Amino acid sequence: MFVFEWLAERPVFCFRQGTAVSLPFCVYSMRQLTLFPPAISVENGRICGPLAGDAPIIVSNGVGVDSVAMLVELRRLNIVPDAIITALVGRAGYGNEHRRFYSYLPVLEAWLAAAGFPPISYVWYEMQRPPRYFSYWSLAGNCLANRTLPSISFRRNHSCSLKFKGAEIDRWVTAQYGQRPCYRLVGYDLSEGYRAARFSIKTKRDGPRSHDVYVYPLQLLGLDRVGCEAVIVAAGLPSPGLSACVFCAAMHPEEIDVLHPEEMWLIVILEAHAQINLKKIRGLWGHGERMTEYILRRRLLPPDLVAEVWAKWSAPERPSELRDNPEAVADLVLFAEVRRLAALCG
Repeated sequence: MFVFEWLAERPVFCFRQGTAVSLPFCVYSMRQLTLFPPAISVENGRICGPLAGDAPIIVSNGVGVDSVAMLVELRRLNIVPDAIITALVGRAGYGNEHRRFYSYLPVLEAWLAAAGFPPISYVWYEMQRPPRYFSYWSLAGNCLANRTLPSISFRRNHSCSLKFKGAEIDRWVTAQYGQRPCYRLVGYDLSEGYRAARFSIKTKRDGPRSHDVYVYPLQLLGLDRVGCEAVIVAAGLPSPGLSACVFCAAMHPEEIDVLHPEEMWLIVILEAHAQINLKKIRGLWGHGERMTEYILRRRLLPPDLVAEVWAKWSAPERPSELRDNPEAVADLVLFAEVRRLAALCG
């Protein structure tokens, strides 16, 4: 199975029980779209700041090192979130994340229950309008349907994450709380100030989430990635590793070495099918070596079969599975193919 079942620095205030300490990190108010943040403190397990004292506290949980460390620190500070939201990049058996992501979920769910935290609420992408080519359920399906690659491969600020995660979490919050302002907690550590700054300007000025206040507890607590790993170990939890899709351009070569054959076939098909539309980049890694070329160089998949698959999916005309089925769901076609190929490899 491919999926397991089951920016600026400005003075703000650090989370400390019953006190407020000035630190040069970031809290952003979506209402004002400004980099000058309000004061934030913690009293009796609640966040005190510009919103009402009973403002919902919503955690965006990516199930990576930063997100898990943030949850552990919230427990230490006696802050119980009102909701913990995880966006799945693909539903049911068509997810795009690494296998470690799915195997970690029951571990995290058990810890949350023991901590007295709410269970994880899962969301996923749902198409809101008719597709141009084929319907899809995930980022991989999107790429196949439109013969393209994820935005990060084009160095476009990882907008795929905003579409398949951020927007769906926003939609869930609006469905639950309407336009009621919420504290939105996101796990960006000290090394990711640029992501917080970019993330803070994505909400529409007049949208239902425009009055939310985004808070980055790890930055306020002075935690970098190493510190986050230490926090997780101290809590008795295993490290969840990096939260990412199995074909993410940010992957290092050695990460491909340990992928399952289904995941490598997914990479090969996506790169091949996008070739006809690629003008400025070569593949998932952008201008450099294609991931497919790395897989061949390392002999991770049978070269003859890779050549056959590449010829089929890079041809100008769509494969018959799509060409003859205009109502096809891209994910169903894609995952059926990767599972067939993996079975051939034994």
